Amino acid sequence: MTKKKMALGLLTVLTAFSFQNVSYACTGFIIGKELTTDGSTIYGRTEDLEPNHNKNFVVRPAKDNKPGEMWKDQANGFEYPLPEHSYRYTAVPDVTPKEGVYDEAGFNEYGVSMSATVSASANDAIQKIDPYVKNGLAESSMASVILPSVKTAREGIELIAKMVTEKGSAEGNIVTLADKDGIWYMEILSGHQYVAIKFPDDKFAVFPNTFYLGHVDFNDKENTIASADVEKVAKKAKSYTEVDGKFHIAQSYNPPLSDANRSRSFSGIKSLDPDSKVTYKDSNYELLQSTDKTFSLKDAMKLQRNRFEGLNLKPLDQMALDGKGKPKSKDAVKGYAYPISNPNVMEAHIFQLKKDIPAELGGGVMWLSVGSPRNAPYLPYLGNISKTYKAYQEKSTKYNDKSWYWTVSHINELVAAHPKQFGTKVIDEMKDLEKNWIAEQDQTNKELSQLVQTDPAAAQEKADTVSLARAEKTFKRLKAIEAKLVKESGEKASSKNTKS
Repeated sequence: MTKKKMALGLLTVLTAFSFQNVSYACTGFIIGKELTTDGSTIYGRTEDLEPNHNKNFVVRPAKDNKPGEMWKDQANGFEYPLPEHSYRYTAVPDVTPKEGVYDEAGFNEYGVSMSATVSASANDAIQKIDPYVKNGLAESSMASVILPSVKTAREGIELIAKMVTEKGSAEGNIVTLADKDGIWYMEILSGHQYVAIKFPDDKFAVFPNTFYLGHVDFNDKENTIASADVEKVAKKAKSYTEVDGKFHIAQSYNPPLSDANRSRSFSGIKSLDPDSKVTYKDSNYELLQSTDKTFSLKDAMKLQRNRFEGLNLKPLDQMALDGKGKPKSKDAVKGYAYPISNPNVMEAHIFQLKKDIPAELGGGVMWLSVGSPRNAPYLPYLGNISKTYKAYQEKSTKYNDKSWYWTVSHINELVAAHPKQFGTKVIDEMKDLEKNWIAEQDQTNKELSQLVQTDPAAAQEKADTVSLARAEKTFKRLKAIEAKLVKESGEKASSKNTKS
């Protein structure tokens, strides 16, 4: 995510654990259906920017648009014609649209799901040849212009390609789109260059903020969509690189691998496959990973909560608690590195796509944690819901006790500040809740998959009723946990975090 400035400081003692110099740091992942325990496709992302950054969860209703009506990004001026009719979709937006909407993730009514984006950046040589376009397509607009406009994932990729070709891209980005036919992975490499592939069912991937595509068959038009000059630009920039005699996209377009990308690539792959041959010293990590293991939804949640468990590394945000000072950036420091789960995670989402769930329901379930899932639960949401719980919609840019995000953020900060006192009690309870919800959701999926075929309105009403009731009950429990942690920690009234 593009850097946004905020004054940080909910609790003085807690802000000591955030980083002084924060930039984008999302981590995406994909697990093909041949590698899952139940045959589902699983993918998702942590939205990782900074602490104390409110996120909402909403439903954007379907609507008719006037002829010539335009989408306009207030953050960078990007404009694009709206479709004649915008489809309904779920979204996880920021609360400050003048700084960018950042709808980030959701389902539309045709069962297209999207996670947008994992930020990345081309090397300086590439940017001199094909620079990013100031008012081009950016993450802040991505989901807002794609999800209301397409009926398939491929259509979404083709529309992004059209926008980047015609209008340019404001930044490098990695985008994932999926539907009942599978998942597409796309890298927007430079101002006008991009490559997208149909993700193989027998592979998995973990991708923080750098490009990963290696060898791609540009002649395979069914499974590859690419700009015409992706090789030419690399050659002109003199960064063109071959591996095993073939053009390697990532090594041609990337700058040197940063510490934060290295640590998350390595730990993410090892989280899913401890037997993987990757090492912390690898100069680069390939996108497509093979394994003989299979993974569940719980493994995906574990991945997004990863803090180097089982590895000879400690999280950078642990340094202050260890008396080693405060890190000034995400660069590794003497055994400490930047983990997937860190204080900058604002929300995390996981799409679990199943062949037996109709497209009218989203074709699967989005498991969502508004606020970091480090000590908070993932709740399941089908793609046909028409409303969300009120606590998800609080727009405050400072602590608000009626807000889901601010409540979860406060819980995470309290547990992080008092690890010996609180231990794993909170997250253990959250995992127990998730275990129950997985079983409950499987039953709900079966019931609604039948009902939606005969009575779509009734199926939507039931999906709303079930999800709203679960959210209300969970929020009440989170408030009780927050109050208990405050009392036991002896915390005084918190200073209010304000946005500047």
